[in-house]
Amino acid sequence: MGIRDEKASQTKNKIIEAAKELIKEKGLSNVSVDDITKQAGVAKGSFYVYFKKKEDIVGEIGCMEFRYINEELNNMNNLNIKEKLNYYAKRYKDGVLELGIEISKCWLQNNLNCRCKLEYDYSAISNIIKDAIKNNELKNDTNVSILTYKIISALYGLMLIWIMSDGSIRVEDMDDVTKFSDILIPYIEEVENERI
Repeated sequence: MGIRDEKASQTKNKIIEAAKELIKEKGLSNVSVDDITKQAGVAKGSFYVYFKKKEDIVGEIGCMEFRYINEELNNMNNLNIKEKLNYYAKRYKDGVLELGIEISKCWLQNNLNCRCKLEYDYSAISNIIKDAIKNNELKNDTNVSILTYKIISALYGLMLIWIMSDGSIRVEDMDDVTKFSDILIPYIEEVENERI
């Protein structure tokens, strides 16, 4: 990466971090592009180099929280499917909590109009499931699509309840929702009369 690209990346990150801080504190509707660029210490025009409108930054903020989960999981070959899914769920919950309620509300609204987060999660979770089938942890006839959507539904449901309760339901207290043991039971391959 050249010096120019490095500076551009730093400027974009400053804008994103400033927006994240302000939106968490005041809510998206109470924050202007001027507020964001002033907080970031950059010219207003810099904002429009990276984003068309204020709402576009919410998607980028959300993606930053989830960007590395897939990479991390790809490097965790020694974990079984339950451990990988539990790790994914923990990182997902941590990401949602890090975003905060105001950004999560905006992010959810934006994702209703764009399937990119669903596609990202589908790809990540279905890859975990495919690996588990290949490693004989799950039955060969496991319907990858159905199992993937069951797991995503648990994660999204948890986030939606948290948002709808305006954060009064503590995501941290809902670990049993995302352990996935019950969801996996019909798909687990039996090995020597023992369940994985």
